[in-house]
Amino acid sequence: MRLLRRRPLSYTVLVLFILDRSLSMMEPKTYDYRGKWFHLVDLVEALLRRLGRSRMAPAFRVGFVWFSDDVEVVEWNGEVYFPVAPRNVALDVFRKSAERNRPYGMTAMADALEAAASVVERYVDQLTLPPEKYGTLFLFTDGRETRRTVDDVVVAAEKITMELAERMKKLNERNRIGLATIALGQDADRETLRDIASFLREAQRRVLEDRGLLDLVDPPYHEKMFIDAPADDRITREWEEAVRRFVERLSETATV
Repeated sequence: MRLLRRRPLSYTVLVLFILDRSLSMMEPKTYDYRGKWFHLVDLVEALLRRLGRSRMAPAFRVGFVWFSDDVEVVEWNGEVYFPVAPRNVALDVFRKSAERNRPYGMTAMADALEAAASVVERYVDQLTLPPEKYGTLFLFTDGRETRRTVDDVVVAAEKITMELAERMKKLNERNRIGLATIALGQDADRETLRDIASFLREAQRRVLEDRGLLDLVDPPYHEKMFIDAPADDRITREWEEAVRRFVERLSETATV
């Protein structure tokens, strides 16, 4: 009986979720009147299952940063990002992290982005991974910076999208990373979230358009990786599903 040899991994894709757990995330501004935090947890779990079934599943490495007054980079066995295949370790780790990250406090967004940058640095520097590396970070929040300043938020985001992106390119010219932002309520600092979001590449824009998602993304310009809050400030089932598809598509098109 001939044994099939697994092809060596030629590239990896970091998917990093930066998740708001401030007290306002318990507001029941949702279609079923559960708190927004519960919907965010469900959304991430659904995404992790979908990524585990993706044709790119072996390449994904998924991490999590929770934030409110303080920040937690989720770590397990010394690792800060986890595979979704062949066993979905990321899903197991995320579920355990959600149990201890119930909403409280306010919104330390700049601190969260700095913590996310530290995860990206570890990813860039990990020599056991192939030098061809891609990544997309997804920041979900319904609030505004409360510990520091908006300028601090912008500087922290630029470290990821400029400084670390340049370091990645020095490893391999194909390497790149993007920051996507999702406003979970009208009280979010939507102007800053749009400002710090990366521009869509043309190939990503075409994919979103083909999937019927472009109208949701960065209206009316459709230029950046930004999703505005629902117009009536209530998360609908349709909006939630569209956000899930948006995250999935950007994760899978990180290499294009």
